[in-house]
Amino acid sequence: MTEPESTQSIPEAEARASAPEMGASAEAPAPEPEPWTPERVAEWNAYYDLYVTLGVLLLAFVASANKITHSSIWPQLQVGHMIVEKAAPVVTDPFSYTAEGRRWVNIPWLFDASHAMLHRAASDLAPTDPTDPAASATRADQFGAGVLVALNALARVATVLVVLGIRRRGPGLWWATVGATVALGAVFSPVGWISGGIATPARVEPETWGQLLLALELVALHRTINLGRRGAALALIPLFLLWANLDDSFVAGLIVLAAAVAGLGLTRSRCDDAGAPSLPAGLAVWTACAVACLANPSSYRVYPAALEPIAQLFRPSAGAPTYDQLSYFGKSIWGDELGKGLGGYLVAYYLLFVGLGVGSFALNRRHFSPSRFLMFAAAAVLWGALIRFNAAFAVVFAATVTLNGQEWYHDRFGTRGRLGRGWALWSIGGRAVTIILVFTLSATILTGWGQSFGEVTFGFGYNPDDFAFEVADYLKSAPIRGRVLNTTMLQGDSLIWRAWPERKTFIDSRQHLFPPEVLRRLQETRLALKDDAVGRWKPLLETYQISAVMIQEAGASNTYRMLSRSPNWIPFYDDGDIVMFGRADAPAADLAYFKANRLDPEELAYRRSKPVPPTERPPSPTTWMDQIFRRRALARPQPHTRAARRWLEGPNPDAPLWPDPARCLLAIREARAALARRPDDTRAYRLLSVAYRDLMAEEAALQAGLKLTPETAAQVRRLRPRAGQLMTRFRQRATALNYAIQTTPPPRSRLDRRALFDLNDELSQLYLSVNFVDLARDRIGAMLGLLMPGDVPDDYRDRLRSSLARLDGQVTQVRQRMDELRDESQAGPMQRASFAVSQGMPGLAIQELEEALQTGIAPGAVKPRLFDLDCDTGQPEKALELISGSNIDDPALGSEP
Repeated sequence: MTEPESTQSIPEAEARASAPEMGASAEAPAPEPEPWTPERVAEWNAYYDLYVTLGVLLLAFVASANKITHSSIWPQLQVGHMIVEKAAPVVTDPFSYTAEGRRWVNIPWLFDASHAMLHRAASDLAPTDPTDPAASATRADQFGAGVLVALNALARVATVLVVLGIRRRGPGLWWATVGATVALGAVFSPVGWISGGIATPARVEPETWGQLLLALELVALHRTINLGRRGAALALIPLFLLWANLDDSFVAGLIVLAAAVAGLGLTRSRCDDAGAPSLPAGLAVWTACAVACLANPSSYRVYPAALEPIAQLFRPSAGAPTYDQLSYFGKSIWGDELGKGLGGYLVAYYLLFVGLGVGSFALNRRHFSPSRFLMFAAAAVLWGALIRFNAAFAVVFAATVTLNGQEWYHDRFGTRGRLGRGWALWSIGGRAVTIILVFTLSATILTGWGQSFGEVTFGFGYNPDDFAFEVADYLKSAPIRGRVLNTTMLQGDSLIWRAWPERKTFIDSRQHLFPPEVLRRLQETRLALKDDAVGRWKPLLETYQISAVMIQEAGASNTYRMLSRSPNWIPFYDDGDIVMFGRADAPAADLAYFKANRLDPEELAYRRSKPVPPTERPPSPTTWMDQIFRRRALARPQPHTRAARRWLEGPNPDAPLWPDPARCLLAIREARAALARRPDDTRAYRLLSVAYRDLMAEEAALQAGLKLTPETAAQVRRLRPRAGQLMTRFRQRATALNYAIQTTPPPRSRLDRRALFDLNDELSQLYLSVNFVDLARDRIGAMLGLLMPGDVPDDYRDRLRSSLARLDGQVTQVRQRMDELRDESQAGPMQRASFAVSQGMPGLAIQELEEALQTGIAPGAVKPRLFDLDCDTGQPEKALELISGSNIDDPALGSEP
């Protein structure tokens, strides 16, 4: 429409006449809403299906974005760096001394190289601190690992997206998201909720990319067989070419493809299958894919290597099976060692999902697809034969139930939207429930709610305490000329990443390398060390010129105790996780080193200097947020706390004696080393409190003229140390107890409440021993606040309440007297604080001085007194706040050291 050439005004008569018309039009009723039609219903469903899809993608991401806990990534990255530097695949072993120079069939070399390049590029982007190169290197390594975790999670998201695309046109996306959630998002199992669904959480390893390639294979087969696009099958050839250089699961992909091709030779009932390729064409494609898999640096060797797990099923069992060898069809699933006593439930779990898949074929029997059924059957058999194929089954399961369910629905109800109250309730309510469930599962993964100790946790990077990095760094520069025996694959992986090429491994997690003979020798050596059978372990160690062994006390406690007492071994290293023993018959140079570093309490405590790095900060107290986010409750104790515990227990934990002062000092050193790495470790503070308690009692005994012998242990325990003579130890013990209470996660069980109750009880008794009445009252109040019905006898609870009322009365009297001093005698804050301290109320004194400091009253006198009170009561974090909030040269804090 064009504008008029002139802008003439409207005549008044026309204006008056148009006014009623405008009013009438303004008062006209609003148009009725557009009625619901099948088309609008379909549009509405498609719109909200997008929200369901976004929720499932979010769930897939958070379920797979977990901190790295598997050690196999470290040798893969090290190999990848070698491939990049040499610009050629590594086909012989460079890392071990048991298979040195041996041919190595490293199928996922492309994964190794690509992830190594990405890790290095990301590490180079991390911020650096020239003044602290060690911290910068650690930060860069964490940054690179975090990028790998993010990429891995995105690969799982891409897998879900591809699986969601395996469906026909028309309604069905909602059903597809349900199948994808069960397969790759989250699922309930006999051991609880499993993030990652049937496939379990995706780890930074080649298998994650194998799942993505399997999903792409199913897309190509869907388009070829179900949609009649024969050219889509040609995409399988380059796909398998890539797959055979990324992951061993290409063999599973070939088996699934063979099943699909076999189905082409059977009678098809759907007219849509008329466009599918013939059996000869399918065989030609399969052959081309199988030949493409030979384009690997190891050529034909990739097939025996990739088929090795399946071939093991037909061989006699040699030793205890690993998880990768566990089968739903085998006897090991019923054992307690690997099956955890849940064998029947695990088999039922397997049969449930296989039955659901078979049931979907029964439901969709009018459109039964032989190729689809054979693919599902092949994946189910693989999963049953080896649990490690759960990810492959998950992808096939999701695609199968999606197509069968969608085809059944289209055949039964059509593709148009359905009208009616029942259909509206099903459509709206079902999608709403799905969205709520998916986002709830995502929230539980993010917060750690419902997870158990030791499960994977959401996050990026890795926890160094999960690996043997500390001992690897030590061995990299230790002057040990002989070889070192690592007794676990995790230790070997850590050595490759942090100590190679100075140190090589006996065994590590690399696949298709170590012959059964090496594994057999390792098992024989471990058994011989467990019994300290010199005649058995000596020839084995001499074969490889091994001078020292690495023992993980948590997994080999009997071996640790045996070697600790044996004259044939010299313990010379302990970081809490790994204890190292040197042979007493080692070559002269190594033997001298072992003796010079023997773990002798007297030598370590009084004659050898070992500085402990300071903690970065005071601990962060737990808050109400820790009721929601349970990361602290799920965190493992820092390994050095185990070393501290061993020093306190002594050489024979079964016959505990009072630890001598040297052992107490070493336990303190190890606990402080743990806090230097993790300032919020409540276990370290608890061990510190025990060590300071014992040390305080022993020093009191020495002051009383008692000798520290087993005969005087009972007298030492009965002594009540005088805090005035041991004020430093009192401050240390009070601080340790205070921090242990602050860092304890919110208790969730009776045992947790009891542990926190005992800490408060011990601190209250300690405060009462020096007449800190108000602080003791606060601890008793905290004890009563923790108790639940049935936790303690009623008479004990009544005694606590009586003590609380008595102490509270004393505090009230002193507070009233302080008010009188202020009102009647015009006493200042310092006088009132001094009066409170004299009456055994340091807490009231601290409050008085803090209020004075906030109002600016006599800071020169208040600050030093407040600083001392904070330290005397075991609250040095408040004293640090005084320092950090003041000028470094503040004269109020004095100039003396």
